Parts: sequence; structure tokens; C-alpha cells
Amino acid sequence: MSALYQAHVQKGILLNANESSNEPSQMILDQIVQDLKDGHLNRYPDDQATQLVQAFAKLYDLDAKGILAGNGSDATLQIMINSLCRQDRPLVTLKPDFGMYDFYASAMQSKVYAYSTNWQGEFDVQALIQFAKDKQAGLVLFSNPNNPTGHQIDRQTLLSMAKGLDPIVLAVDEAYMDFSDQSLLDQVQSLDNVIVTRTLSKAWGLAGVRCGFLIANTKLVEQLAKWRVVYSVSTLDQIAAQAGLAHVEVKDEYVACIQQEIKRIQQQLDKVPLLKVGEMHANFYAISFVDEQGNLDLWRNVQLEKSFVQHNIQVRTWPNHERIRITIGLPQQNDLVLKLIQAN
Repeated sequence: MSALYQAHVQKGILLNANESSNEPSQMILDQIVQDLKDGHLNRYPDDQATQLVQAFAKLYDLDAKGILAGNGSDATLQIMINSLCRQDRPLVTLKPDFGMYDFYASAMQSKVYAYSTNWQGEFDVQALIQFAKDKQAGLVLFSNPNNPTGHQIDRQTLLSMAKGLDPIVLAVDEAYMDFSDQSLLDQVQSLDNVIVTRTLSKAWGLAGVRCGFLIANTKLVEQLAKWRVVYSVSTLDQIAAQAGLAHVEVKDEYVACIQQEIKRIQQQLDKVPLLKVGEMHANFYAISFVDEQGNLDLWRNVQLEKSFVQHNIQVRTWPNHERIRITIGLPQQNDLVLKLIQAN
């Protein structure tokens, strides 16, 4: 069984969980309060989250019958793993990637095989396909853009991968795709063996709401829905999520700010000698210092980690100190981070 996944530290300057640093929009908060008046909290929530699913479907021009809402996209990840990784059909994912994939598979004692990528997250697509077939996988699951490397796979490669894997199901966790443009959402419901998941925790700035979506063709969704926990999305979460989806301009404004900050941060990091920087397709970036030969300089990485601790800045680190993942926060927070990196 994998090591227990731990929640992120929630004190200091929070740049460790890829949340939005912006406070919630007052428009959204006002709508939540207004809609709560008709919330009927004495009753169980709508089990199908009908209005919420319809709102998401309308926003992305999807068939609502091919969408499941969940208590965060984590719940939808658990549904697909429970359904597809059974009877000695293991999960295949990438290394590194989001740790909860391994956690959910291990929790039901399903085997997990991680296909190693390079530091930037790049890998041989055909080799991964063969790897999954050799392992007789029930599911191939990874994030795109990748968390934590930032590496992104283009949509044509993903479509080719799905075809090569068939009948193995390919699930693409698009938690960060609102920041980019390689989504499979417009294709997924016409494919037999592809699942896409989305969340409101990142670009939508609603991590505290805990709402995500699983999207696939209706036949596959019907199969997966058998493993869905009833009443899994509370009335409160449904109301808050619908209020967020009703104000897409808030999400768009945040994404535009992040993309602007990415350009500024990249320019500054390019000036730091012997600093290795991951791709920036989301609201975070990964860095690591290297020596003159291009090998990881673990000593400098550790010193930078200590510097962040001293300044009460929470970032994502790993026991082997291979990389440091930093959420893109408010401009003044990013300035402080850049100052510490440049001084290291």
C-alpha cells in the first residue's frame, strides 16, 4: 500500500497546493447566499446534481448524460479506479504524477505500475502504450498538464494514444487545462475508451467547494456510475459550484492574470544561472538547481527549501529534493519567491 497522502499545510504564504490566491468574488458569494434561501438543507441533496451537471454541460457544449459530478475530481478518480482496476487489471500512471492515483488504487489493493518520465515529464508515447498492454492494464491515468512537472501532451498525441491503447481506457486528468489549450473535452464523448476529469479547485478558485466532473461517452459513464457514492455532492457544494459556473468571467480574469505572471516569472528565472525550470502550462512551476555538468545540485535545492521555510512560504517539496513546485500567487508573493531564488 502506498504511503498515506497528506493534506497541505495551511499557514503562512500558501504556494503549495496550486489554489488561487485571490479571495472569492463578491458576486459569487452574494449568489451563494441568495440561492441558499431555497437550498432545502433539511433534505438530502439531488443525487444526480442535475442542475449543476447541466450548467457544466452547457458551458462546454457537452451531453449532460455523459457527465458525473463528484466531491472534487478526486471522487471521480476514485470511481473510475474502483470500476476499471479490478480482477487483476492494474492501474498504469506516470512517475512523477498526482499522488492520489496511487493512493486510491492501493486502497482497494489494486496493483499500480508507474511509467517513469524524465525530469521535464517527457516520455516515449509508444513505449507507454506497450507498457500498459504488457501489464494488462484496466486503466491508464495521468494529469495533463502534468502535476508536478508542468509538462503537457498535445491533443493529437492523446488521441493517437487512445487509439493505440484501445480497449484499455485512457483517463486524462485535466485539473489544470483551463490554463492551457490542449483539452479533449470536445472529443471525449465521441470516443469509446477515453475519460476526462475537470475540477473547480484550480482556475475557478473554488478549492473549498470540493466539486469536480467526470466526462465520457454515455455508455462508459453508465458503467462508472455504478460505483458512485450516493449523495456525494452536498447541496451546499452544488449551490456554490453553480454560482461559480455562472460567473465564467471570474475564472477567465484569473487565468489571464496567471498567464501574464508566467511571462514575467519566466523572464526572471531565465536570468538565474544553473537553474532548471519546468514547463509552465498551469498555475505553478517546478524548479531545481543543477551543477555545471547538468546534474541536480541537491545542496542548493535544500538551501532554497530552508529559505522558504524561514520566510514562512509554503511550497511543495519532495523527500529526495529533486524539485520544488511553486504555485503562482499574487504578484507581490511571486516577487518574494523570485528574490529568494535569485539569492540562493
